[in-house]
Amino acid sequence: MRHDWTLLCTEVQTHDTGAIGLENIFSTLQVTSPFGSVADVESVLFDPPALLVSHWTAEFEADRRLHSATLQLMAPGGERVLWGESVEFDFRNQTTILMTLIMQNMPLTGIGTYEFHVLLDEYAMLSEWGRASLTISEARGAAQS
Repeated sequence: MRHDWTLLCTEVQTHDTGAIGLENIFSTLQVTSPFGSVADVESVLFDPPALLVSHWTAEFEADRRLHSATLQLMAPGGERVLWGESVEFDFRNQTTILMTLIMQNMPLTGIGTYEFHVLLDEYAMLSEWGRASLTISEARGAAQS
């Protein structure tokens, strides 16, 4: 099984031809806080919701089965899991999977780079990840929209 890509965006459109349209792909976000500092904020609200999108391909006949995976959001530094969720990739009737997770908000521990990991459970010891990252910085000066 091959991980093709993982990213954050605000809109995904699939077409009958197999084409995928992605809108507003992002990897950085400036946050302003009415509390004074981003360090005092517990979560980032996404408006519109962010989408974590991951594309996978079954390359071989042995891949054409159900695969268990774990999604994780890692705090900056990569040593603490902020949340996790179990998912499954079902390749029994298709050769590609487009996984989309709608995110209304994200736990926040301050500024830095957060990593979203998609780990195939069977390859856990080999660190076979699909990854996307989001760098949070604090907006200075006037409020930003």
